[in-house]
Amino acid sequence: MKTIAFASIKKLFTWYHQKRILSLWENVFAIFVLFLSTYAVIPLLQAKSGLEINPVQGNIVMQALWLGIYAITFFILLLRIRNVFQIAFQAKLQWVLVGLAFVSTIWSEKQFVALRHCLALLGTTVFGVYLATRFTRKEILSMLAWTLGLVAVLSLGFVWLLPGYGIHHDYYGSAWRGVYIHKNLFGNFMALAALTWLLYAFSCQGKLLVGLVFFFLSLALLFLSTSKTALIIFFILLSLLSIIQILRRLDTKALPVGILLIVLVGSLAILSAYNMESILTILGRDTTLTGRIYLWQAVWLMIQEHPWLGYGYNAFWLEREGPSKYIWEIVQWEPFNAHNGYLDLWLQLGLVGVVIFIIPLLVNLFKAFTLVWREKGLVEMFPLLFLAFMMIHNISESTILVRNQIFWILYVMFSIQLSTESGKVIGMQRLSDGSKKQ
Repeated sequence: MKTIAFASIKKLFTWYHQKRILSLWENVFAIFVLFLSTYAVIPLLQAKSGLEINPVQGNIVMQALWLGIYAITFFILLLRIRNVFQIAFQAKLQWVLVGLAFVSTIWSEKQFVALRHCLALLGTTVFGVYLATRFTRKEILSMLAWTLGLVAVLSLGFVWLLPGYGIHHDYYGSAWRGVYIHKNLFGNFMALAALTWLLYAFSCQGKLLVGLVFFFLSLALLFLSTSKTALIIFFILLSLLSIIQILRRLDTKALPVGILLIVLVGSLAILSAYNMESILTILGRDTTLTGRIYLWQAVWLMIQEHPWLGYGYNAFWLEREGPSKYIWEIVQWEPFNAHNGYLDLWLQLGLVGVVIFIIPLLVNLFKAFTLVWREKGLVEMFPLLFLAFMMIHNISESTILVRNQIFWILYVMFSIQLSTESGKVIGMQRLSDGSKKQ
């Protein structure tokens, strides 16, 4: 009898130990993939070493690495495939957009390249599904905070130990770019890092000090990047966070105040639009937004050639091997995207693709607002702030439907979590018990 009892206890202990190791392994795996998807370090080293990556052939080493990541992710999800399907396909239009990307290979000039990129997009989307169905929002907030914290620390190391890499000497004087190829990219990630660490500091018990340290570090790096666009985005989102927190603490009688605040913000936005030239002069920027206006005009001309279905997923910006060569001839410089996510999506998948993306984006924003109003925790602010960041960020950058990139991963993850009935993640461990709510 004692032998049976001892064996049972030993078996239970072994099971518990294995579960903890599995959980630790999955956290490490998720953080590694999130870090890799920030495009930190590797592209900078490639650029500084003079190693040019052919846009058609790509980087074979990185392709093999991401293929391994896709395989691991598919294997993990395969263990609970039935329940995962039930949750993942609640965000239907998101999958329609991915499906349209695959269909677009039919009319793409580089069909094999487009198909390879579509497979990478599918793998990226599936990793977003994995995050959504395995981790809670609080766990993802923590993992993202430490991922971006690692980016911040490495960036400090690059600036101090390898200033030729960490400082953007080529065109921007003493502007910091950290572990990225451009200061604006660095600034955008530090803006996101500062917001993430601020939420982390005040929502995770016992993490206030470390959270504030990384918040101020990220904020300092944001200023040192001299990226005015990233700085504006940060202050807009910080204002949004502050306004909602104030309204949360007031009762329903504060609704007129909320409407008044919205009207004031809208009025300021309209006034800014009519005085854009003066504002840009104050910020030290030219009225063409550093050449973006001319680029957007050229892109619009190319969009008119294929307005409805575009040129195919990732089949436009192929340097001189794709239609982008005409853009280069018009603008007299060599952009690798439209510097506007909505225009880039239009180029790739046409107006049909833009509509399929915009509709669920607006629905997700509504659900995120509902979640914030229903739940009072700071973690519940995370989806709304990220979606707002994504929406504003893509006015001057291009991060919509980008394969192997953290922004699309997080967008997929939040879309699925917001599509669940309770607005909370249904964890993989709960899936095995057949639970439908957290």
